[in-house]
Amino acid sequence: MKKTLLFGFILLFFLVGCSQKGASLKGEYDLTGVITEVNTEGNQILVEDKHIGLVWISLLEGSDINVYQVGQTVAVWSDGKIRESYPAQTNALNIEILPEN
Repeated sequence: MKKTLLFGFILLFFLVGCSQKGASLKGEYDLTGVITEVNTEGNQILVEDKHIGLVWISLLEGSDINVYQVGQTVAVWSDGKIRESYPAQTNALNIEILPEN
């Protein structure tokens, strides 16, 4: 009985520790750059990152695309999957408009 209970706690510990459902989006962003184009029909913004180059960022469903304008600098947290096309493409989990210097 003690072995089963101990095994259950260890299994629960690993399952909770490996879960990303409640993971915080704050922390290191995936890319940052200047918006060069806003596609209102596709709900996407085109961002030029110094290291990656041009990347189409698909906004979450229900996001207001009208808050983004060409020339704004943004930090983007993505789902981690960058499709290797030109320009590259990814899905945003969070986007923050950075203050201008």
